[in-house]
Amino acid sequence: MAVLNWSQTVVGYPEHTRSGSRVVGVSHMSTFAAMRFAEELGIRNGWLMADGALSQLENVRRGAPTAVTLSAMLADRRVAMTEGVTSGTLWFAAAGGAAPVAGQSLPAWAESAKQPWVEVVDNETCYWGGLTDAQIARLLAWFLCQHPMEADFKKVKIQPRTFARLKAGLFDHGWTRNLQLVRGDRKLCDLWAGVHGSCILDHATRPLPTQAAIGLRLTIDFGEISSEDLADRCPLVDETGKLVPGRPSGLWGRA
Repeated sequence: MAVLNWSQTVVGYPEHTRSGSRVVGVSHMSTFAAMRFAEELGIRNGWLMADGALSQLENVRRGAPTAVTLSAMLADRRVAMTEGVTSGTLWFAAAGGAAPVAGQSLPAWAESAKQPWVEVVDNETCYWGGLTDAQIARLLAWFLCQHPMEADFKKVKIQPRTFARLKAGLFDHGWTRNLQLVRGDRKLCDLWAGVHGSCILDHATRPLPTQAAIGLRLTIDFGEISSEDLADRCPLVDETGKLVPGRPSGLWGRA
């Protein structure tokens, strides 16, 4: 089980902090996962721009927007499918009528066109901007359904009350999901507020997990994600997001 003792994190940034629109950062989300998620949002065409020593996409010019069709790009396997093996930054914005304006960043252009966009850093960190509440709910479902949950996020929805709590906490303190606190067999997951010190997302103003001291137990039942409060002490190490050695989780006491 120790191999799963690491954390994935999601953090919200209010308007006019990282960008003009609110932004949601997700750790350990690769370029391939981001493009596949964009496709699941119904985005078919868009613009890509890459910068860095190694482009995360083949045949994409550095520093200039390139028009792409997601289905063709994914079918051709032009997207790097493994995390952390390429460096640099990639921006993708949904097509919005006119082409991007020269000299304007792709996120700024997307926001002026009221289109969603994503910034992928080093093929392992994503910052999503311009998402509606419904799209943020889909992104949170994606986050919660990752390994070892192994649930299809496209087939689940988040209960309205639970989404309200998750969304408020997202922009207030962020959420940390240690993989060892997931029971895929029972569709259960313990989620803790706060961001650990070594998280790869920007998190300068976010509390550490033991400072936030808020836990939720999430359950997927009949295709719906619901939540209940946890009265337990936060079991995460503030610096690493790993479990405190020797501290058992009540999650694994359940039959």
